[in-house]
Amino acid sequence: MARTDEVLKKVKEIELVTRRLVNDVMAGQYHAVFKGRGMSFDSVREYQPGDDVRLIDWNVTARTGEPFVKKFVEERELTVLIAVDLSASGVFGTVEQSKREMAAEIAATLAFSAIQNNDRVGLVLFSDRIERYIPPKKGRSHVLRVILELLEAEPKGHGTDIAVACDYLSRIQRKRAVVFFLSDFLADDWGRPLGVAARRHDVVPVVVRDNAEDDLPDLGLVPLEDAESGEILWLDTSSRSGRRAFAQLAGKQRKDRERLLRRHGLEPIEATVGEPWLPALVGYFRRRAARQ
Repeated sequence: MARTDEVLKKVKEIELVTRRLVNDVMAGQYHAVFKGRGMSFDSVREYQPGDDVRLIDWNVTARTGEPFVKKFVEERELTVLIAVDLSASGVFGTVEQSKREMAAEIAATLAFSAIQNNDRVGLVLFSDRIERYIPPKKGRSHVLRVILELLEAEPKGHGTDIAVACDYLSRIQRKRAVVFFLSDFLADDWGRPLGVAARRHDVVPVVVRDNAEDDLPDLGLVPLEDAESGEILWLDTSSRSGRRAFAQLAGKQRKDRERLLRRHGLEPIEATVGEPWLPALVGYFRRRAARQ
């Protein structure tokens, strides 16, 4: 019972923070980027000077003897899927927050932005398998359930298999959707399946990372455990050459990730634990809106 109360309290905290962010900052950003599926006919009105003559409804004009133009409205409703990596590396965090907790806040902000624009939101939780799927729906209560599921999730898998998540998405979501992929992308062989998914859906990678994964502090001889494989490696962090080699390897992984994403035409949103992530989210939406 204590755990349930604690989780529900956390859900309310996330709701208060993220709804405020959506109302104060994200209100126009999301809508500017994800405009809907197109335009549909709504009604007709009398022609006014300056109207596009291509919009004249000639049938109504001939019947009334006065020029009328067609009015169109945006087909607003979209399907938004938030895919969150629950692999064991997500519990890593060197400050007050883990990568998974940060992912929950970002997911909540995206979900509230979507329902504010009358879009449907679904959730896919994955590790080296599909852990949980919540079909897309609308409404505040549904978003609160999404956040609760994300916080309460106790994954059975430890590793990361993005290919499994991409394949699952292609089966459950036939029509084009907006898919936010929240992961640290510390996995192998994910470039091609993510690229295939991006040809069907509007895929937005959100890279959740921690600076400590790039640079080791000088702590002497310490055991490093791979959270996903369980393998333990003893490393002398007092060695400058050892720290330099670690940083070089991390830098290579980062460049490889960026290269793979660019190859498939994907621009990532990068969020770092311990640093404000909202500017990265807003910056992405503004750049994308400007391109459109």
